[in-house]
Amino acid sequence: MKAAELKIRWPGIREGLYAIGSVAGAALLISITAQTALAQPPDLQWERFFGGAGEERGLSLQETRDAGLIVAGYTGSKGAGQRDILLIKTDKEGDLEWERTIGGPGRDEGWAVAVTRDGFAVAGVTDSWGSGKKDLLFVKTDSNGYERWKKTFGGPEDDWGVAILETADGFAIAGVTTSSGSGGSDGWIVKVDPDGNLLWEVAIGGSKNDGFTSISETEGGYLLAGTTESYGAGGEDLWLVKTDARGERIWEKTFGKDGDERGNYILEVGESLYIVGASTSGTSGGRDLFVVKTDGEGEKIWENTYGGSADDGGSSALAAKDDGIIVVGYTGSQGTGQPDLWLLKIGAGGEKVWEKTFGGAGFDLGRSIVPTKDGGLAIVGWTQSQGSGGQDLWLLKTEKPE
Repeated sequence: MKAAELKIRWPGIREGLYAIGSVAGAALLISITAQTALAQPPDLQWERFFGGAGEERGLSLQETRDAGLIVAGYTGSKGAGQRDILLIKTDKEGDLEWERTIGGPGRDEGWAVAVTRDGFAVAGVTDSWGSGKKDLLFVKTDSNGYERWKKTFGGPEDDWGVAILETADGFAIAGVTTSSGSGGSDGWIVKVDPDGNLLWEVAIGGSKNDGFTSISETEGGYLLAGTTESYGAGGEDLWLVKTDARGERIWEKTFGKDGDERGNYILEVGESLYIVGASTSGTSGGRDLFVVKTDGEGEKIWENTYGGSADDGGSSALAAKDDGIIVVGYTGSQGTGQPDLWLLKIGAGGEKVWEKTFGGAGFDLGRSIVPTKDGGLAIVGWTQSQGSGGQDLWLLKTEKPE
């Protein structure tokens, strides 16, 4: 379905940007902007590139118990089919310990990874197995990345998983379904036991296109962020949903204006919620990073856009020590002029504290960010500015931010 094909390209990046050509051998540049005397952005500690003749992307990242990193994404250079899940384990310096591909004859992608008690869990999408169209794919591996089992969930239309978390009684996966629900695409929560057996699933949405991109466990249930066309001010609006422990909707909030607003990530910081995404309602003329801060019941404290005349957006975030957040995403307004990886800190009151770009002459983007045990930041995404000369998975580590 056309709507599903568009939505699987979240988080908030215009489809046309994906077609930017690679620039082989371009020198990687680092641009620092808007620094203040008292709060400086962190310096790059190291970076690594993983790729081949095809297309590789890093979509999700976690730190492992040994202070290494586990990355999930996909590869078009290796594996059994057109596109396979790529699972990479590195040490704390980013040096490769092992990599695994998981896939069949079709297109398989790993959109989210979780570190479990006995290995790793990956959620994503497949058309190699399941119903014959796109299905949610859930894979469990051992601690060395070898597949223990895989499960598919979905119906006669396209369905996929975008976010995952381990719970006390299994796993909760958030995503999008066009097989069930009230019409168009709906936000989808799939709850499974530790062996991947379905406990329940819930579709939430209206008559138009809706979907979830992020899930967080909260007291008594779940918090989800995404995008809705069925509710709100019209067009696409940022969507915040609170459910009970069975996935039943308790309340929902939408945030949007005259343009399109998308929610890509939700983060609970103290008694507040931050939702990070992108908006076309700003005055800059392009797509802007959009951040909404609410109280625990979803009542808005503030919202703000950040960006310039080109396209800018946020993919993921983590809590800063002063109750603000650090966001990773992409910017066409700062840096080299092409979309660059964008790292910025936003204070608890919505003020921009510092920002920094990483990138070169090609398309470069940060997709996921996590804190590391040494106080630094680890980021994964993809780059066309260095690596094999095509589009490569890009793993970066920064020093401890101030």
